[in-house]
Amino acid sequence: MVRFFQSIFLFLSMSLIGIVHAESPPGEEAQSYITPDEDEDYEIDLLLPPDADSMFGFLDSPHGAISESVEVMAKYMDIFFANEKIYQEATKSYAVLSTQTITDEHGNTRYAGDLRLKLDLPKTKKKLKLVVESDTDQELQSGIEPVTGETPTKAASESSYYAALQRELKQRGEWKFYSSLGIKLRVPLDPFIRLRATRHAHFYKWNMRFSESLFWFHSLGTGASTVIEFDRTFLGNLLFRSTTTAIWEDNSDDYELSQSFSLFHEITERRAISYTIASYGSSEPTVHATSYLFNIRYRQRIHKDWLFIEFRPEIIYERENDFHPERSFIFQIDMIFGDKYLK
Repeated sequence: MVRFFQSIFLFLSMSLIGIVHAESPPGEEAQSYITPDEDEDYEIDLLLPPDADSMFGFLDSPHGAISESVEVMAKYMDIFFANEKIYQEATKSYAVLSTQTITDEHGNTRYAGDLRLKLDLPKTKKKLKLVVESDTDQELQSGIEPVTGETPTKAASESSYYAALQRELKQRGEWKFYSSLGIKLRVPLDPFIRLRATRHAHFYKWNMRFSESLFWFHSLGTGASTVIEFDRTFLGNLLFRSTTTAIWEDNSDDYELSQSFSLFHEITERRAISYTIASYGSSEPTVHATSYLFNIRYRQRIHKDWLFIEFRPEIIYERENDFHPERSFIFQIDMIFGDKYLK
């Protein structure tokens, strides 16, 4: 197969050279599209005319418009569905309080909660931010279910919370860097350090986001996580997203892997729905799937810009249960606080 492609490449190369020389008068060398002046240094380009850039200049405007529309749509859906990365990269103070009521197919009910808090510390010279969040950050996730309890109070008490000082470092080119120094707010105390780098890129109709984190926890040791997202819009109100995640921890020398595909549909300005399929796996002893997930999220803004409700039917297939389907229904309420939501 390799020799076949080598032969094709050689054939095309020889054909191109033959065509160029065939168009030149006998005894003369092949001419480029450039006609240089005498004694002037120049480069011979046998493939493209000198105005090639201007020839494709008409693509710049639609390329920019499409790239911008993808980015705007992706950010809108991230905000509407309270995606974690929006809060990771937020520059202002905010607080998000979420409560979940989870009912399984047997009628059993559990509760879960989530808290994210980021406070801008304007008096500090290095523009530090105080961050408090529950243990739902991607670097700490090893499964697909949140910490739950039999009552909302028990769920809140069993969750772990982390407090940190976060600083946005100097941006270098298209890269943004964030550093965090914090501690786990449970006994025994668990200090940690984290460095995160993010970058956005556009590929015509696609928008890519790359995030890389290096972290150290006293209880876990060192680790790293990588998240790659690809977004694309369709028909003006549809957004397709592919998310690939890999998490490595030194103490287990194992990679936790996941791949998900989501389709977001903006129904109205106040309502949206998403469909997600995802697979989760591990690299040890060999790469294998540990669970699969399918859910539908219907989300609606019920008061101004800060109060949301969500209905989410979900099916999970886990290896430890022989991939037997486990159905559940989740009802979620999100409240968002911050300067923007005081109006």
